[in-house]
Amino acid sequence: MRQNTSSQRASLPFQCFHTCAAPGRDHSSAVLFVRGANHRRLRIELVTFPQHEPVAVLMKYTGSSSGIHRYVSSINIDSGTNFQRYCFKVALLTLPDDNDQQQVQDVVWYSSLGMSRERPLLQHCFAYELFNTHPQWAPNLICYEILPDRFASSKGHFTVDGTPVSAEQPLRRKDFEYTDLNEVHCGGDLDGITDMLPYLRGLGCDGISLNSVFKAHGFAKEDTQDYDTVDPHLGGNGSLKRLRALTLGYEIKLLVHGSFAYTGDKHPWFDRQERTGKGALHHQDSPYREFYTFKADGDACYCGGNPKYPKLDYGSREVRHAMAEGQNSFVRKWLRPPYGLDGWVIDHIAAIGDSGNAKNNLKRIAQICTAARETHIDCLMIGNFLSDARYALGSSGNVDGSINYNGFISPIRAFFGGVNLQGESIPYTGEDLRRTCEEYAVGVSQQAKLCLINQLDNASLPRFFTVIGKDKALYMAAFATLFTWRGIPCIFQGDELGDVIASGQIGPDSMIPFKALNDHHASPYSADLQSTIAELAAMRRSNPALSHGTMVFITSGGAYFGYIRIFGHRFSLVFVNSSHQQVKVQQGSILFPLLAALYLPDDCKADDAEDSGESLLIPLSGRNVRRTDHGEGMDALFDMLGRESLDVRCYGGTRTSDEFQEKFIKELCAGRIITIPSRTTVVVNNNPKDSSEE
Repeated sequence: MRQNTSSQRASLPFQCFHTCAAPGRDHSSAVLFVRGANHRRLRIELVTFPQHEPVAVLMKYTGSSSGIHRYVSSINIDSGTNFQRYCFKVALLTLPDDNDQQQVQDVVWYSSLGMSRERPLLQHCFAYELFNTHPQWAPNLICYEILPDRFASSKGHFTVDGTPVSAEQPLRRKDFEYTDLNEVHCGGDLDGITDMLPYLRGLGCDGISLNSVFKAHGFAKEDTQDYDTVDPHLGGNGSLKRLRALTLGYEIKLLVHGSFAYTGDKHPWFDRQERTGKGALHHQDSPYREFYTFKADGDACYCGGNPKYPKLDYGSREVRHAMAEGQNSFVRKWLRPPYGLDGWVIDHIAAIGDSGNAKNNLKRIAQICTAARETHIDCLMIGNFLSDARYALGSSGNVDGSINYNGFISPIRAFFGGVNLQGESIPYTGEDLRRTCEEYAVGVSQQAKLCLINQLDNASLPRFFTVIGKDKALYMAAFATLFTWRGIPCIFQGDELGDVIASGQIGPDSMIPFKALNDHHASPYSADLQSTIAELAAMRRSNPALSHGTMVFITSGGAYFGYIRIFGHRFSLVFVNSSHQQVKVQQGSILFPLLAALYLPDDCKADDAEDSGESLLIPLSGRNVRRTDHGEGMDALFDMLGRESLDVRCYGGTRTSDEFQEKFIKELCAGRIITIPSRTTVVVNNNPKDSSEE
């Protein structure tokens, strides 16, 4: 059993369930549910590490229901850092003898990594933040990422080499046979984005993530030439002021990507073209020489070995002053009015460091984040890590979250499309996805998980619609997965074009037919997809389990997987099937977390029956293991589910209907088999009977 799951290990004598976020919203106490052993034979301790050494506290048994035992303990971590970890020690005792004596028969540890007989390593324990330092608005965010030069123009059309290009219909690269679009600006600007704000709000988005907008030679603005100026091609500083003012009116958050690890080689500090006569590359006595690191041959250290991106040396006090610590530094200036950004996405964040490498990387990132929060206390700091970001997510005072490559983008593209991020074909199952995502969640706090940004596409990846073979049903199913996953859903510009992506040969950096988007007439399928996205956004906002809840994988197989989102008394069940055949899933006890979290009352009475719950799972010796899970003891759940007000929605090959909802709820409450239609995501939400619960 792994992070926030209830999958049982065949060699272990009982089943546990715990999550940092559910049941309830109070994180000051830990609740553990145990199933499969008599509570009189259990002694459970909460083990915390307030100062890196274990401190054990005996948990209190508060009662049983439906064969599930509930144990509670306060999490008293009043010393040490804000970021803390804990695990559970479960001792199985013999039944009391005539002298009321009991001996320890077995010991199992339960951590974020799962259940084992060895005490878990510290990094494998459940992670916990004493005080939530992340912006309270972040988990509710639904974002839209924009590459400004290619999204929308205030002129109403794009301009390539001085020639107006219509935005009423898809554009094809072959239409620009003699033009290298990677070397020209196409006329998109920030005022064009401003004109599209009503469209983005109607789509359900309340956040915009802009790719870099600062003065640079390239159209993507990654090779920054001036940190104090918005690129004139995009409208200059005034256009960002206007965009900021309008986004405030529409209650839209505004994030911007920034290149903190390097400058462009045309930046006056570096000046490869020798325009100023005092650039660091050509002058050893340059006042900016220490801004960069130079090798013995006189050449600079470059980010990723690309000579366009000379690395900044954060060992230099002047660099730290210019980028973070100074009152008018790059990170601070744009967070203050009149620009007032709501946060940064720090590109190539893993490369930030001293002496031409990543030395002191965590320290330098923390300095940038500290400066940002001193300027705007409620700003969101996101790291664009292309690999494992957990080393920073588990560091106090660092980034709030990251672009979620390892925990969503990579496994989702592999599952639906059968390719990795490098475009190589790989066989990838639902079980692979479950294992990958659960292992990546190990040791990351629930608060940080809610700030991870999930995407199907971004500016550096081939279009997801093309990757999945232009399968329209599968595309819808993937969008439903995006909006029900833990973290911040982010649409990349043009994702909602659907089949137009293929017919128009629209890549990640292509011009978007923004007028066709705005008028919902790019194609019938695109219009349907836009409506679906708006519906998914509304559904996400109506159920706090989807924005704030924990995520528990409950089933997985060759072409399918399922998970639960739980928060307070709200839940969402999600089942995904990517195959061309329907899948039938044996229920067994896969919904045990739901029964434990939602339906086991806080004041349930102690159960003194000597055989309480002992017949549910396997013999305590671990031998003669019962291989079939028939879901004994789950009858109470199915009875209670039958009384719930459930809403069933389908996205993909099967569409939502009253007939399907009735059939699916009947199957769900029967407790035997769940049928997932082909190329479809099924989402089941419970609706509160009393709106005051919200």
